[in-house]
Amino acid sequence: MPSTTFLVQNPSEVMPVEMALFMEADPPYDPGRAAEESAALRAALAAHGTVVSVREGLASAGRDEIVRLAGQAVGADDPERREGVRRAFAQWPPSDLIDIVLRRPRLELHADAELAAISPDAAYESYVLRPLFGLMFPRDHYADLGGAVALGRIRRRDRARETAVMEVLLHRLRGRPADLVPPDGRYLEGGDVAVTERLAVLGCGFRTSPESTGPLVGHLLTDGRDVIEVHDGLRRPEEFHLDHWLCLGPGLALVAEERLDSPAVTAVRHRRDAPAGPPVGLRRALEETGTRIVPLSRAQIGRFAANAFFVPGRPVAVTPTAAYDDVAPLLDKHGIEVVAVPFDEHHKQFGSVHCAVNTLSTSTDRITTEEEA
Repeated sequence: MPSTTFLVQNPSEVMPVEMALFMEADPPYDPGRAAEESAALRAALAAHGTVVSVREGLASAGRDEIVRLAGQAVGADDPERREGVRRAFAQWPPSDLIDIVLRRPRLELHADAELAAISPDAAYESYVLRPLFGLMFPRDHYADLGGAVALGRIRRRDRARETAVMEVLLHRLRGRPADLVPPDGRYLEGGDVAVTERLAVLGCGFRTSPESTGPLVGHLLTDGRDVIEVHDGLRRPEEFHLDHWLCLGPGLALVAEERLDSPAVTAVRHRRDAPAGPPVGLRRALEETGTRIVPLSRAQIGRFAANAFFVPGRPVAVTPTAAYDDVAPLLDKHGIEVVAVPFDEHHKQFGSVHCAVNTLSTSTDRITTEEEA
C-alpha cells in the first residue's frame, strides 16, 4: 500500500564536527543541538509516515553498490595504496563503508628533502576529508513530482558529488531509477520545485536553469494540476531557492509579499487544456489558479516563515519555532494544524524545515534498517 516516506538527515552523520569550527555563526553553530533538531523533526513526521535518513537508506542498499560508492569516494596520491583499500572494502562492515562514502577521505603525500635523506621512499602524510555535508538538506537533490521523481543536478561544485549517493538511495527506496535526469550543463535543485495535488510552482533563480523546468511541466500537467513557472529577478542574498520565499499548502500559498507585484518577478501559467499564457505578475498567476495568497513580510521571510513543510494529504504544517507565531495564526483560519520544531542551528546554514525534508511515495516494505541489513 503506497505511503509517504519522509527523508530527514541528521547533520552529524554527514558533517564532521570540525566543520563547525569554520562557520561564522554568532553564537557558534552547535552540532549537538543540530542533531536534536533533526530528531525533533523526525518525531513530528513519524505520525504521518515512514521516516528514513540518508544513512539508513544506504544501509539497505546492496554491498556491491556501497563498495562502488566508497571506491568513488576514496582518493590517494600514492596509487600503490589502492590495494590496501580494496582489501579493506572486502572486509569492512557496511556501516564503516558508509562512513567512507559520506566523508570521502583522501591521502595526500608531502615530499620533504630532509625526510628523503633519511628514508628515500617516505613522505609526510596528511588525511583530508571532503564530506557530503549538503546531504543534511535532502530537499536539494531531487524533486518529488507526485508520482514521478526528477533527479537534481546541483550547481555548486563542492556539492555536486552528493547527487550520486542520492541516486542510489532513490533507486533503493523506489525500486526504480529517477524518471527525469537533467543533462550536463543544466541545473535543477529540489528547493525550486513546489508540488501539491492541484498546483505546482517551479522557480528559476540562483540555482535552477530555466531550461531544466520545461521537461518537468509535462509530468506535472496531470490530474488537472496547473503549473506556474516563476523567474525570480530579485535574487535576494541567502534566499537560494524558491522555498525560501514561497510555500504551497492545500489551496494556499505562503509568499513573500515583495515578490507578488514586483516587475522583477514574472510567472507563466501552464494548463493542460490551453497553451501557456504570456508572462504576468506572480500575484495574478496565483489568483488565476484559485490559490489563496497568504503574504509574508520581509521580517517573516527572515524567520523562515515561508520554509514550512505541509504534510502531503494532511491538514498539518511543520514550521520552525522561530516562525511559529508568524505562521500559526495565518494557517489556523484555514483549518491547518501547525507543529513547531526548534531549528535555529539549521538556520545558521541558511536552511530550514522544508529544506531538511523530502518525500517519496513508496511502500514501507522497501525500507530496511541498518541492523536488518
